[in-house]
Amino acid sequence: MRMFSAVRWAFAALVLCAGPAVAEPLKIRVGWTTMPGHMIPVLFNRPEILKHLGTSYVVEPISFRGSSPQLTALAAGEIDFMTSSSGTLALAVENAHLDVKVVADLFQEGVPGHHSETFVVRADSGITKIEDLKGKRIASNAIGSASDTAMRAALDKHGISPKQFTTIQAAFPAMVALLDDGKVDAAPVLMPQLIAVRNDPKYRVLFDDGDGLGHTDAVFLIANTAFLAKNRAAVQDFIEDYVRAWRWFKAPANRPAGAAIVASFMKVPVAEVAYQFTADDYYRDLNQRPDLAALQNTIDILARIHLIPRPLTVAPDHADLSFLDEAERRIAAAP
Repeated sequence: MRMFSAVRWAFAALVLCAGPAVAEPLKIRVGWTTMPGHMIPVLFNRPEILKHLGTSYVVEPISFRGSSPQLTALAAGEIDFMTSSSGTLALAVENAHLDVKVVADLFQEGVPGHHSETFVVRADSGITKIEDLKGKRIASNAIGSASDTAMRAALDKHGISPKQFTTIQAAFPAMVALLDDGKVDAAPVLMPQLIAVRNDPKYRVLFDDGDGLGHTDAVFLIANTAFLAKNRAAVQDFIEDYVRAWRWFKAPANRPAGAAIVASFMKVPVAEVAYQFTADDYYRDLNQRPDLAALQNTIDILARIHLIPRPLTVAPDHADLSFLDEAERRIAAAP
């Protein structure tokens, strides 16, 4: 017994000497769809400007074709944050019955002086106005995505119901090829590919997302409320670093280095992404703060034209900007 007691106390002493166990950083899995629009895969590539990466959290970016497939993954617990459109937010709440919150922004559209996702047709197609799309084949990256819902809103404005056109789903990089091959009559073309398309007389720009929805908060981050509550400290650190990263990329002095990071990830020449954070890019708030009024207006439009089952109240029911509030306070205190 004396020997057992001695061993027990020796073990206790070793535990005390070892000190408290250090918790593993929380792995935060973030869904994304497009580059350079969403920027998720490269935002955390500059650890020297991030305060908490590798300490309280790590990031795993996960690629999807659109926001709708991300919703399936979020509901299944396969990702923690998703880049959501307004339509997907409504479907998350109304169809999937998820308790989710908008926590930060990615980009807005329909803002004067800034780019919006653009739908293109062939110049020889005979399509010169939106009404000409009746009975046509229109490409979409995913039903319910930001560009898909804006497209449907634009067509509805011009008297075209969902039964009067055919949707063909495809990845964004394939859109121009589908037009060239005559497999679709109209398609959304993203930057930087849009720059060449706009300058090519073979194509005609027909409309953009702003024509369908006006000023809209197009893409933003959402997460399950339970995940946010359970991991609040790590999520707070993540959102602080998220804002720091965006501010670094947006700073004019950092644009050459930022463009090189983006170009390296996309495997394209730097010149192809030099448009970022200029008038040719989406509107991006300095602190990635979503415009909840614009988002609510979009939700109301989608409900009115029956693209979502019913309207919902974004704030305060499905938004939590307290993480951004604290992030801005921390950054102001320690730039």
